Amino acid sequence: MTRKDIIFNALKTLSEDVTIEDLREELKIGFDAETISNFTNIGRSNASRELNQLVRERRVLKIEGRPVRFIEKEKVDKLLSIDYEGDCTFGSFEDFVAIFTPQSPDSMSNDQDPFEKIIGYKGSLELVIKQAKAAMLYPPKGLHTLITGATGVGKTTFADIMHKYAGHVGTIDKEGKFVIFNCSEYAENPQLILSQLFGHKKGSFTGAEEDKAGLIEKADGGILLLDEIHRLPPEGQEMLFLLMDKNIFRRLGETDGYRKANVLIIGATTEDINSILLGTFLRRIPMVINLSSLDKRPLSERLEFIETFFLEEVNNVNVPIKVYRDVLRAFLLYDCKGNIGQLKGDIQLLCARGFLDYKTYNKREIEIDTPFLPEHIYNGLLSYNKKREELLNLLGHEKDYYIFRQSNKAKLITIDDYNLSDNLYDEITEKYNHYNERGFSEVKINEIISRDIEGYLKKLLKRCNTKKDVPDKEELFKIVSPRVYNAVEVALIVAEQKLGRKFKYRTVVGLAMHISALMERIVDGKTIYNEEINKIAINNPNEFGAAKVIREILQQELEIEIPKEEVGFLTMFLSTVDLEEEFKKIGVIVLAHGESTASSVGKVVNSLLGTDHCNAIDMPLDVKVEDILEITIKKVKEIDEGKGVFLLVDMGSLTAFPEIIYKKTGIITSSVETISTPVVIEAVRKSLLPEMTLSSLTDEIKSVNPYIGRMVSGDLKNKVDILDPKIVLTTCVTGQGAAIKIAHLLENALSFIQEYNIKIKPVDIINKFNINSVLSAEEIKNVVAVVGTIDLCIPDVIFIPIDELIIGDGIKVLEKAIIGIESSSIVKERASDENMFVNVLEKMLTFLNPTKAYNLINKSFVTLINLLGIKDTKQLKVRYIFHCCCMVERLLQNDILPYQNIENHIQNKLDMYKKVKLSLVNVEEVFGIVIPDTEVGYIIDLFDTL
Repeated sequence: MTRKDIIFNALKTLSEDVTIEDLREELKIGFDAETISNFTNIGRSNASRELNQLVRERRVLKIEGRPVRFIEKEKVDKLLSIDYEGDCTFGSFEDFVAIFTPQSPDSMSNDQDPFEKIIGYKGSLELVIKQAKAAMLYPPKGLHTLITGATGVGKTTFADIMHKYAGHVGTIDKEGKFVIFNCSEYAENPQLILSQLFGHKKGSFTGAEEDKAGLIEKADGGILLLDEIHRLPPEGQEMLFLLMDKNIFRRLGETDGYRKANVLIIGATTEDINSILLGTFLRRIPMVINLSSLDKRPLSERLEFIETFFLEEVNNVNVPIKVYRDVLRAFLLYDCKGNIGQLKGDIQLLCARGFLDYKTYNKREIEIDTPFLPEHIYNGLLSYNKKREELLNLLGHEKDYYIFRQSNKAKLITIDDYNLSDNLYDEITEKYNHYNERGFSEVKINEIISRDIEGYLKKLLKRCNTKKDVPDKEELFKIVSPRVYNAVEVALIVAEQKLGRKFKYRTVVGLAMHISALMERIVDGKTIYNEEINKIAINNPNEFGAAKVIREILQQELEIEIPKEEVGFLTMFLSTVDLEEEFKKIGVIVLAHGESTASSVGKVVNSLLGTDHCNAIDMPLDVKVEDILEITIKKVKEIDEGKGVFLLVDMGSLTAFPEIIYKKTGIITSSVETISTPVVIEAVRKSLLPEMTLSSLTDEIKSVNPYIGRMVSGDLKNKVDILDPKIVLTTCVTGQGAAIKIAHLLENALSFIQEYNIKIKPVDIINKFNINSVLSAEEIKNVVAVVGTIDLCIPDVIFIPIDELIIGDGIKVLEKAIIGIESSSIVKERASDENMFVNVLEKMLTFLNPTKAYNLINKSFVTLINLLGIKDTKQLKVRYIFHCCCMVERLLQNDILPYQNIENHIQNKLDMYKKVKLSLVNVEEVFGIVIPDTEVGYIIDLFDTL
């Protein structure tokens, strides 16, 4: 019997005495690692390790707390007559109890504000909720209200919450009804609308065979929602005057006397209220609330909607739903014209497709991956690079998928499913190995891991005081022992001397809390390390040396034995914290003629990058160059941090400034003659990198792909008149995924997409004959160009091959096709082949290291053309390198393209097949993949069409 089996059997024996009454009475059930250790005579550390493994195997439930408790899952299932499929780790005993006794939606406390349930309560809807509350609280019976907003923003739901709030605060009776009437249902029959609202008297019109009460009487004492109120005819609006002014009305056809009704009216419309409602009617509705469209709300709130809708589907089908990373990204980024309503409908439809797949293949859970996505959602991924940082902050780094499980809490569970403070070391090691195997650069790996450690530090600080960024000592000592804090403070003072830098107070606090948690883990036997963590840390030799000193000091001061592997974490901690103040940066100045040209560019760049590092100097035409030089010298002195200053200028004469500035100040400067916004963004971004030098920055900006961010000149006066979008199709023989990458490239290359209403549409088209099945006739009519590897042969539409886009004049041709003029940009200097390919691959590839990928595929190309005895052309090289790089990235994700009758194709081209396979041996070995015959078939076609 293994040690794990002994531990499990012991827990099973101890769990036998737990009763249903224990659960119902919320007794602290479960057994800690020390109890299990004593019961089995197995060391506490080993017992804890095996128990955590049993939790991962879903045989044991874990309840966090002091101490951590464990209980056999099967025992709990039997007691509650369920088969629990949720997460086996609970953050507290209260969470454990709540998961088995979920509250119904109606069990809300009488004291709970109904608006708190709305997504955006403390965010984008904070102001409109205050308006709604004010309307419902206004004495004596609230204010009539109009809710405006686009279709699908949730106007009806918002009105329903207003009704609940009115009952909550006593404006209306809690039994008061919420009655909904859609004015558009009877829009063509005004008489019928009035009958529905006010009721009618027998004989008042043809078909009125008896007296009938209207909705106003039904809503007496409550709220009447008039949806699509813009369809209410003028006479209907006028008939409401008496009701709104004096709480009286008449049924249709009545002439004597009035009826009484106390009704609060809420109107909802998508239209401009000033153009569709009577002014006299509007004056009686003093409160107007506008609900923003989904695209105007923050992504964090959209994520909450997505989580909520997936959780609703989980509860509908009683099956966990696994949602892959790119699916969530697509839902966060796609153009959801129908707002929240469409988002919910799209998720429901997707889950329905996934449920069919789940039933068909007898899967354990519903899986939602990108092949399920309709095109309008999939195209959201085109915007990923624009919002990459925001998405990473929302979703974390490189999670493969997210699992939604049945729960009364809107909780998103990631594949890692770890508590950062417990498994930080394993997480660092796993990520390092994961990205290293896939060819990520050391710089990129360190960036990812550094963010995780920074996130860990922030979580530690939040535990101390959520209202302050950094707690004071009195607050801190409620959680951390003063002895630990003082020991850490001494250790960091020594580290400061060794590293020659000063740490912030937040660093002392964060490390003190980490060491405090470490001491608890040592006691609980949870210090499980992977030796490779120190291999990672050795990349930072100075911090590594300081970390070893910190460990020694802490061991002496706290009289504890700290595992040597902790040095690895301490190294990365020292390398990450306070990084923004750790290195000097290259200064950047934009100089441009005109009253506000430079400052406009600088403002955009700073806004996009979230910095103030881009400085701007405007040069009015009536100001002398000598005066501008003096202003520039002053600014250079002001911003230089010791690494020099980089100038981006709009005229060749200004390129002489660096030499003059150096002679007058001794500060090294350099300049490049370009001020296009994309290039300035790239310059500022690179200037902030710690390893960047002024000479390297100058070379990189000079050699940047000349087609990326090209400025468009000429007569642009007609661009505002463009209504119908012009469409540029991107195609690739290897499917839509590659077409999307080409679309990414175009988005970066064309700076005028929004100005000219250009829509770049990646299409999954095998050949020109099935275009009508993918595009409507109206869309085909608006196509101005096709870019990629497949010419769709659309009449009067140009085709630009991928190689022309990269190394030819493809962008210039595309500009002319769209705006009717050629770009006036002059390319003074072309990058080397390697730099050009790497720059473009960096924008096309998702996770491969572009330099590594280019070097391997290029060697493969040289080998293959020598084996085939054919001429090396740049066009062929471009197509081969980009095709193979995308292929490798697909294969690493197990995405293999089919090829019809591949066996016959290989037999007909057997010699070429063998040579292609031979040329790819090194690619397969380095990336750890096997390139299947179907993929080889496409490479054969690439060379066979010469």
